[in-house]
Amino acid sequence: MLQRHLTILGNDQPTLQLSLAAVRSGHPVRCVFPEVRHSAWLIGQALRRLLLRLLADSPASRRTLNSTGGGMPLLRALLRRALADEVIDQRSQLSAAGVTVLFGEAAFRRPGQLTLHSSQRRQPAVIDFTCCVIVSGVRHLLPESDAQRNIMDTERLFQQAHQPPELCVLGGDEVSLGVAALFSLFGSSVELFAEGDLPETMAELAEHAGVRMRARMATAPLSAGIQVPAERTVLDCRRAVGFTEHLNLTSIGVETDDCGRLWCSNRLETW
Repeated sequence: MLQRHLTILGNDQPTLQLSLAAVRSGHPVRCVFPEVRHSAWLIGQALRRLLLRLLADSPASRRTLNSTGGGMPLLRALLRRALADEVIDQRSQLSAAGVTVLFGEAAFRRPGQLTLHSSQRRQPAVIDFTCCVIVSGVRHLLPESDAQRNIMDTERLFQQAHQPPELCVLGGDEVSLGVAALFSLFGSSVELFAEGDLPETMAELAEHAGVRMRARMATAPLSAGIQVPAERTVLDCRRAVGFTEHLNLTSIGVETDDCGRLWCSNRLETW
């Protein structure tokens, strides 16, 4: 059997699946993990881990945790810890299977070569490859017009100085459900508006956390072009875009669609 050395870029769910499948087939694999914010899937996994732990605690213990310096600093710290634990678990699983795991922001220099930027190095490392698979994740991104209307994505929400007393969440993926549940557990009054089927486990966690679920997006107190009142905080998780702009894809002649996503054939060939 011809061995194919694989370099896999990304930290989304297919990274784990493809890496383990390739190793089982006898192919050497090297994974390059970018920042966790590249992957809505990874953030969703971390939120699920965090919520399962918090819901196992008593309400009194959560109140104690919140009273000793709670609010947004606490929520940020809890999410950072859950993300770190998730990354450590994935790295351990991959390393145990024989996958080489690197951390940093990869960018293509030319066909067959990429650079790896890391806070641990002053100069980027140069990596040569024969076969590279891009498993870039997706993130939530708002149109600029919404950013001006006091509507937030997840990154902007967690950058706020104060925890909102009321939070309206639009969208029904694992990240939106997880964020809604986390804020509800620590005192925010949270409504979530979504259409279609919801991820079952995360939806149950959100309900247990006290999130009020609304099945029809049309009933959300928000209309296009209307300024959101200052006292209301709106988190919009409905628009997912590919996290690819950092890869310098033009240097290898690859283009994304209008949402920054890559498409490939069943032979993993992109265009």
